Amino acid sequence: MRKLKTFSLLLIAMTVTLFAGSISETHLEANAQTTEQSHHKKKPVKKAKKAKKAKKTSKAKHKKTTKKKKTVRKHAKKTTKAKKKHPKKNKKTTKAKKKVTTKKKAKKKAPKKVVRKNTKAKKLIISSTAPVATSTMKAPDSNYYQSVDGFNYPSDDHDTPNASDTLNIPSGYLFSFDANTKKMVQGTASDESIDQSRQINTFHPSTADINTKVNINNISTDQQRQLSQYAANLVNDLRHKLANNYPYTQDLTVTDRALKAATDVAIGYNNDNWDFTKKGGHDVSVLDDVFAANNFTAYGENIASSLLTNSYINGPVTMANVKESIYGAICAMMFDDASSDWGHAANFLGIGFDSSAKQEFGISIDKMGQIHFEIYQ
Repeated sequence: MRKLKTFSLLLIAMTVTLFAGSISETHLEANAQTTEQSHHKKKPVKKAKKAKKAKKTSKAKHKKTTKKKKTVRKHAKKTTKAKKKHPKKNKKTTKAKKKVTTKKKAKKKAPKKVVRKNTKAKKLIISSTAPVATSTMKAPDSNYYQSVDGFNYPSDDHDTPNASDTLNIPSGYLFSFDANTKKMVQGTASDESIDQSRQINTFHPSTADINTKVNINNISTDQQRQLSQYAANLVNDLRHKLANNYPYTQDLTVTDRALKAATDVAIGYNNDNWDFTKKGGHDVSVLDDVFAANNFTAYGENIASSLLTNSYINGPVTMANVKESIYGAICAMMFDDASSDWGHAANFLGIGFDSSAKQEFGISIDKMGQIHFEIYQ
């Protein structure tokens, strides 16, 4: 009986031991499984953390990129603004160009070409020019001569008893004589030729002229004739030099009729208060009336303003002052006339006139100091 109990107890103990071993093994397996799952889950967690870091990094990069983009945009805006400002400068430049163009057009408005009035009579080149005061005052002495030239052509500082003037032709001058056609032809002007003309042409006042007073508002007939002959000699001499003394056209001849006509022109300008620098050209109605009244077949006028009525002159106006103004005006018209398409020079050279007909010539000065060079046929 005891043996049976002992065996039973032993059997129960073995069973409990086996059951406990089963529970322990199951627990270990469960623990093992939990550990493995946890480890496995940790990786995704780590990855998740990396992913978050990556996102943060990505966001950081995105922000940086965004900042860069903003910077680029700002630069683009600046560039755009800069571009917008640039056209404004261009507009100003364009306006300036337009102003220059307008001035050039204004110069071209003055009639310069031959205009036929009818088959019997014709009007020739009508041109004008204005001076610019550039001379400076110098300390005067007993025989010092103050220049009144407004055309940038020099003069002697002192008078001489036997002074005389001429026009010297600069090298490369655009007008030349064609020996085959026996005509004066026009070429292309050069800056060098214009500059040289100012170096080789100088006015020389004479002692007699600086001591002879002239009333600009009432020039005597004798003084008008003397001044007209002075200008005619300058132009005729230049014609002869260019043509090697070949008479391709008639010389300018000072006549009573031309002097009277020139005087009437000045009176007409005075009555109309016609300042050509403000009116933009010649008083054509006056020129036509004088032309018709004298039964001329052709005429041409060159006109130049002067400093003769300006306070620039100290003391009374002298014959030397008037001659210098005439000399400077003719030099400017002959050698520096590009702005007028060389219409003055062509007029003085007789281009467009009847080469076989007499050319009557006279000078007059109106109350505004404008010098009128009148050529009639």
